[in-house]
Amino acid sequence: MPKQIDHDTRKVLIAEATWRILLEQGVAGASVRNIAKEAGISLGSLRYFFHTQNELMNFSKELISERISQKVDNIFNGDQPPKEKIFLVLLELLPPTGEMENETRVRLIFKSNALSEKETIGRGEDGVFLAVKKVMSNLLLLNLLKKELDIANETERLYAVMEGLAFESLLRPNVLTATRIAEIIQYHLNAICKEEVK
Repeated sequence: MPKQIDHDTRKVLIAEATWRILLEQGVAGASVRNIAKEAGISLGSLRYFFHTQNELMNFSKELISERISQKVDNIFNGDQPPKEKIFLVLLELLPPTGEMENETRVRLIFKSNALSEKETIGRGEDGVFLAVKKVMSNLLLLNLLKKELDIANETERLYAVMEGLAFESLLRPNVLTATRIAEIIQYHLNAICKEEVK
């Protein structure tokens, strides 16, 4: 008897097939027909789960944010010292130092496409921005931030640093190695914290 896969699991498998198509063929190749083929299902089955291509793409984007959130929560729930957790969260968000290279690549494909389509991406759906906010909140709660800092501006700045590192590390992996990225993140954290983050 064939193995039954529940509705939610099937949607995730289709979204992951969407990611693979985006990585291999870009946005232009991400037709529902190509995605259905990659997922190993019929076009009708795909339409059962996602009525429109837009619905499928939105779910695929949301899944990335969900995975980022799970990863961040797992680190914050770990046994490491608080400053180490913060450092680990930031490292995890970047391709050469974390486990989420495909998610990062797909996330940046979606962002680039939004730019060319003149779409806006809300902050509430950006997993990296939410992770950065969580990092800054933790630094504030732990009383680790320098007193004169503007938290809103520092959150935006750290987010810009993370996005720049993500993009550049994919373009120039021989320059922005895992070691170099760790040094840059540590340097940035030391610039905003009262005491050094190691």
